[in-house]
Amino acid sequence: MRQFELVLLFAVVFAIAWPAVFGVRPRRGIAAGVLSVAIALQLQVEGFRWQMVPLYAVAAGLAVGDLLFVDRALPWSRRLARGLFGLAGVGLATVLAVVLPVPQLPVPSGPETIGTVTVELVDVEREEIYGETPGGPRRFMAQVWYPAQPSEGIEPLPWSEDWDVVAPAMSRQLGFPSWFLNHTKYTVSNGYPSIPIADGTFPVVIYSHGWTGFRTIAINQVETLVSNGYMVIAIDHTYGAIATKLTNGKVIEYDPAALPDEEEVGEEAYAEASSTLVSTYAADIVTVLDTLELGEVGALGAIAASADLTRIGVYGHSTGGGAAIKVCLEDERCDAVLGLDPWVEPFSDRVIKLTATRPALFMRSDEWRGNENDNLLRGIAGRSEALTYWVGVEGAEHNDFVITPLLSPIAAQLGLKGPIPTGRIIPIIDNYLLGFFDVFLLGTGSAALDNVSFEEVSVEVIAP
Repeated sequence: MRQFELVLLFAVVFAIAWPAVFGVRPRRGIAAGVLSVAIALQLQVEGFRWQMVPLYAVAAGLAVGDLLFVDRALPWSRRLARGLFGLAGVGLATVLAVVLPVPQLPVPSGPETIGTVTVELVDVEREEIYGETPGGPRRFMAQVWYPAQPSEGIEPLPWSEDWDVVAPAMSRQLGFPSWFLNHTKYTVSNGYPSIPIADGTFPVVIYSHGWTGFRTIAINQVETLVSNGYMVIAIDHTYGAIATKLTNGKVIEYDPAALPDEEEVGEEAYAEASSTLVSTYAADIVTVLDTLELGEVGALGAIAASADLTRIGVYGHSTGGGAAIKVCLEDERCDAVLGLDPWVEPFSDRVIKLTATRPALFMRSDEWRGNENDNLLRGIAGRSEALTYWVGVEGAEHNDFVITPLLSPIAAQLGLKGPIPTGRIIPIIDNYLLGFFDVFLLGTGSAALDNVSFEEVSVEVIAP
């Protein structure tokens, strides 16, 4: 619970406990005043969220009762009942606010201030194949985070600039009403909009989300990298992202036909659609690389001038992880690749047979180990001419590799993540994500890969 939500909770406890402990109500109007001020402060400073409605109702009821009841003294029986049942009721009234809090992002581990800017990229060489009316050039949003100069008087951005379309779309996908995740609008990132970039050049890491993901679905990972000296570019893969808002305000939700149900369309059609989807994601990554090479005259403007194009990493989750691997199998500009449950089954035979020449780290959850996808991924690793880290995380599920663990302290019980605690999975990912790119883009040593041990993690180093 947030600071003023706790103030309201304490005011409610005061209004219940004072008569129960001392046997007499405070002078009429005192409790009502305290409760009214607490409600007003909370709503004014922090804002309304629906999980607080039960506590608002309890506070309002106590305030009205304080004004209406003439008898200020309470006999022992009523004092006992008020204490027991009143506090139990308060506990029930705060359950929703506790199990569905406003998510808080971890404090980034590095010293760098984080700046960010979002641009729309247009690839006139590719025709859009998705949506109800395909055609026109391929358009997608890309957000850049970069080490920045400290700036005064600027407020950090929300965790997603497009939370108003992303949160409702996520809610519907989870089977909840569209307003279910609206409270995430209060989650603040550690990035500041359009502040000056720090001096020097920075290695670049490109992030690609999974099917029905979005560019900030792993923002905590992005902020870890940027605070430690990387420029990170994350993509909204239009029609594959849960929701995309273009610069003209047009909102595009994911196209179910881009990845149809295999049981409905058959194995052959599903294989063709999934291969096309991964290839589209990969082509978006290539468009980002091409835009970076245009330098200041390209869509990324002056930011591109600070990108060190001799040190480029690509990573992604699920479909985006497969796209990252495909790019690094085919494009020599990639220097290192990392996949979180990367989906490689859609690869064509031609791509599967390519020999990897870039260092790689493949991290896999419980549900993505030991299946056909894992076997194909193992083949890519085994044929590689470069070092590959083969990492398994016991107790992790697919959604543990994105922001999901931060949504609720009971996310595992709600079926949103695996049993591994949030306080474990986030440090594990940060350790190997940062450690891997530090080694192969910065050349700063392998301690994070070789010396840090987590009992949930198994690591095999596959040498060429």
